[in-house]
Amino acid sequence: SSAASDVYKRQGDCSMISRRKLFQNLGGSALLYPLMGALNETQVFAQGAMQKRALFLYYPNGNIANAFFPNSAGQFGSISSPLQEFRDEMSIIKGIYYQTTGSHEGGAQFCLTGSNVANDRYSIDNYLGDQLGANSLTKTLRLGVGTNFQNGADKAISYLQSSVAAVIEDHPRKAFYSIFGANMNPVELEQVKSADKSILDFSLDRLNKLNQSLGSIEKEKLDNHLTALRELEQRIDNKGQLTCENPVFNSRGVNFPENETSYPPTHQLNALYGRVSDMMTDIMVEAMHCGVTNVGLLQWSHAVSPTRFDFTGGPNISRGHHDMSHYGGDENGEIALEFKQSQQWHMNEMAKLFTKLKGRQVGDQSLWNSMAILASTEIGDSNLHDFKDICCFVAGNAGGALKQGQYFNRRTSYNQLLTTVVNAMGIAKDSYGDPSLGTGSIRELLTEI
Repeated sequence: SSAASDVYKRQGDCSMISRRKLFQNLGGSALLYPLMGALNETQVFAQGAMQKRALFLYYPNGNIANAFFPNSAGQFGSISSPLQEFRDEMSIIKGIYYQTTGSHEGGAQFCLTGSNVANDRYSIDNYLGDQLGANSLTKTLRLGVGTNFQNGADKAISYLQSSVAAVIEDHPRKAFYSIFGANMNPVELEQVKSADKSILDFSLDRLNKLNQSLGSIEKEKLDNHLTALRELEQRIDNKGQLTCENPVFNSRGVNFPENETSYPPTHQLNALYGRVSDMMTDIMVEAMHCGVTNVGLLQWSHAVSPTRFDFTGGPNISRGHHDMSHYGGDENGEIALEFKQSQQWHMNEMAKLFTKLKGRQVGDQSLWNSMAILASTEIGDSNLHDFKDICCFVAGNAGGALKQGQYFNRRTSYNQLLTTVVNAMGIAKDSYGDPSLGTGSIRELLTEI
């Protein structure tokens, strides 16, 4: 990075503190990451343009196209209706198709890789993390909601450059401490987790020393980030800070036992699917905001999902998700209506995520403005098991690189959509995945070609 971005200069002071040394002075403290987010966006660390961030969202078991795509008047379908308020800040193309085979499993392996070749799968989340994450704590942050429950290797969606399936963390407490306590040694981390104090309290001495060397603007930004991080930590921790709304648990909140041996483990309990979703959403937003990562994947369940939507906050459907996805062809039948409700719930979770991103400030803009978001699923019509009219969309504007509010119907290779996202992130590339399946970007979605 440039000297301007690497060096902190306090006006009127000849001393210079390198950013790397400043972070080293914090040791392994989790305070480093809120500080990174605060200082990266101040003028003294400015790089001339907003740092772009990419987020990939996966929901399982396909969709019903007629209940998803907007009509000619711009009215979203019943499934996508929670996203209506973001209509002018996202784009949907009807006619996107996968070129793959193999039902749910084939679609899962294809949806972020654009490839059908087993030894040539490199998913876009990890590709962008490798390309853009050299200075990030985590190149790609991969979080899941019940993702590892009754899952198998054939349903993986995220692949490393080696074509090996990537690990998805679906335990909220482990995810939180692995991110915000990542550089603590095992003894320190155990002290934090077992003591009646937070990560922030544990590092308070180092924070006080640091405050003495920061200017007023940086102090204010750091304080704001620490406040947000403490709120998040209180939500994830099990010290009685939460009121558990799920009847399975008491009012002291969700208890994630250490070294749990029961099956399914607490974090994969169907009854907690909605609450874990809220936790993982909060963690992803805070990690993006604090500069822990610039690329993320948030995965709800997995292909052939067994989730029942009778959890607190869900639509009170006891039928398994994959079972209801086979609605029998009657789009207005009882099972189809249940499936529509379950997919609407996923869209509502995305809408909540978008609202949180819009509520976070990065300099004088919202975090949302830096985002390129791609949401997708592994199959087209869930009842037909086809790969046509994939119910996917892009959102955010990637710092001005993505056009918003684009809606049209055109048969288009999904590989071109992946290429479009890569191009929006500032990487010149003619194709993504298997180039024989489609090259070039989708012109209507980019501000510059």
